[in-house]
Amino acid sequence: MNELVFPNINIEKLTRWTGDVSPLECIGIKDETHNVKSFTFKSTKDAWFQFYPGQHTTLFLKIDGNDVMRTYTIASSPTRPNTITITNKRMAEGVVTNWMHDSLKVGDCVDALDIGGSFSVALDKPKPKILFLSGGSGITPMLSMTRYFCDLSMDVDIAFVHNAQSEKDLISKNELDFYESTQSDFKRHFVCDIGSEGWLGPTGFLSHEMLVDLVPDFAEREIYCCGPEPYMQNVKKILSLTDYDMNFYHQESFDIESSTAQKNMAINADLPEHKVTESEINEYNVTLKKSGDVLPCGSNTSILVSIQKQGITVPFACSQGLCGTCRTKMLDGTVEMDAQGGLLKSHEQEGYILTCCSYPTSDIVLDL
Repeated sequence: MNELVFPNINIEKLTRWTGDVSPLECIGIKDETHNVKSFTFKSTKDAWFQFYPGQHTTLFLKIDGNDVMRTYTIASSPTRPNTITITNKRMAEGVVTNWMHDSLKVGDCVDALDIGGSFSVALDKPKPKILFLSGGSGITPMLSMTRYFCDLSMDVDIAFVHNAQSEKDLISKNELDFYESTQSDFKRHFVCDIGSEGWLGPTGFLSHEMLVDLVPDFAEREIYCCGPEPYMQNVKKILSLTDYDMNFYHQESFDIESSTAQKNMAINADLPEHKVTESEINEYNVTLKKSGDVLPCGSNTSILVSIQKQGITVPFACSQGLCGTCRTKMLDGTVEMDAQGGLLKSHEQEGYILTCCSYPTSDIVLDL
């Protein structure tokens, strides 16, 4: 047997991990369901992870010779700071997730962005009664927050309602069953789109009647919701039928299930304001080298929005400089960039920008 090597876990003497400190090394892979796996990572240099439960990171992967990135919520709890775990689902057209399921091995290393995001109970001052609503792999931030509460034995009343396609698609079922059996103020409810002959739980899509039956006091609770966009829209529709105060409703800002929102448009999204006085507004040319397209872009308009106005589809997700999905190499020119942690310093030094939060200050050329 190999000699055991114990890592340094003295946080006071460790560096806090950021994407620029070191890559991540995969140290464990676990099958959660027939099409869901959990990947556990540690820093390749001794470091500890500081984050809020429910936040996310972006992985940079090399797939078939192409640089690809994808944002995933961290499913583990910050109360266990020496590793992070990402739980994701194999999808029909999921290039990154499917590659991870098929090719990523223990010992492999990947680059990742700093951990960030605003979807977390720890960033709010929630009520002492909380309702977690999740659909599909949208369960991951709810797992992180639940594990956080349970590890700290916090005095909070949790109702956990999770929708899955079938019994075999229930992620972390045994763990959630354990919490219900050991935590006095934790109630979990599983809902299957289609139940088997022996399934005794509720079936079908979440409805107002079902929610009232499962969580009669839902109107008294702070609600956190995550899942595919249709699921979240349905939840908001249900709540609109009641007098629920939406000031206590929170949802993940992008669609975890599809991993990228590139089929949507940022043009009409609620984007961060880039303040430029009218006298400072200038128009520049943005050249896309690979396609040969040349398009106009004002200094008060993000490059992503200008590209999309021409009907050109490019990858993006959060539209706020957080996730790194729209990372693009700038071959020439200058920009003002309002990145919010979505770009590693090393990548910025190599000439990369985030198109969602970059505004031209000259004519520019992009590697698109």
